Amino acid sequence: MKRRALLATLGTAPLTGLMAAQAAAPAPHPDSAEPPGTTIFAPFESAPYPDPSRSHGYDYEGVHYGAAAHYSDSTVALYVPPGFRAGAATDFVVHFHGWRNDVAHVLARYRLREQLLASGLNAVLVVPQGPKDAPDSGFGKLELDDDGFSRFMHDVARFLVGRGILRTPAIGRIALTAHSGGYGGAGGVLTRGGMNALVSDVLLFDAAYGYYDAFAGWAASAQQNHLLSLFTRDTSTGNAALMGMLQAPHPNIFVFLAHRMTLAALQTRAPTFALTTQVAHDELLQQRDWYALFLRTTALSRTPAS
Repeated sequence: MKRRALLATLGTAPLTGLMAAQAAAPAPHPDSAEPPGTTIFAPFESAPYPDPSRSHGYDYEGVHYGAAAHYSDSTVALYVPPGFRAGAATDFVVHFHGWRNDVAHVLARYRLREQLLASGLNAVLVVPQGPKDAPDSGFGKLELDDDGFSRFMHDVARFLVGRGILRTPAIGRIALTAHSGGYGGAGGVLTRGGMNALVSDVLLFDAAYGYYDAFAGWAASAQQNHLLSLFTRDTSTGNAALMGMLQAPHPNIFVFLAHRMTLAALQTRAPTFALTTQVAHDELLQQRDWYALFLRTTALSRTPAS
């Protein structure tokens, strides 16, 4: 199937080395109990896999990753925080995970549920299973199918209505978040997913490995669209490329060192980039709760208490 295809001096680590390091990541954050709220793991026909793009598996550096073990899991993790108020439409945070991961591990290691709760957003977290425990950035139907993301999100909304969690399947704003190899899912969604008008925020965590045209084009297409990219040296070249593509005749982007970030500074709707040399690639989301901080910058609705 065809693929529906300043900072540069810091240097860039090889992609293969980066992902190998991810494979040797430490164990998930030790939680004494499940976070409050409702967590659901459910299969969806519109989830990334199975998909013809990986019907014969995938080969990487001489290793074959078979379809049965790595590209047949249609699980989607859903998290509804306590205090969530169902309304006329529902806001969603959709997260695309990196290499060598499964959704249960992603929730635990990166503390996504705890951080959504801490952000105060009145939104539902959605984490589709991409390549399962494989070194691959492909996201199957969500990346490659025209309107595939639209079908998926409407399936999710109807499912939640059926569970009595939502009153209506109407979809409000969507924040896309991507870590590392998750860029394939986020970039594909912006290229052909059919829901760009509802995507208000794109938050990248060391994920500028490709789809530059998609990210830059979406960010430039509407003044209210918010692109926020946190990066290490691993993606410095990709982020420099994005900065160059987004520069208007006059400077219109913001660039920070991550340790100097503030919520107020990040809340501008202009494209914003933050470099860290102190936090490792696989610790970006959770070590300093930057995932929660970045969620607070989005246009998504807040719970009444926050």
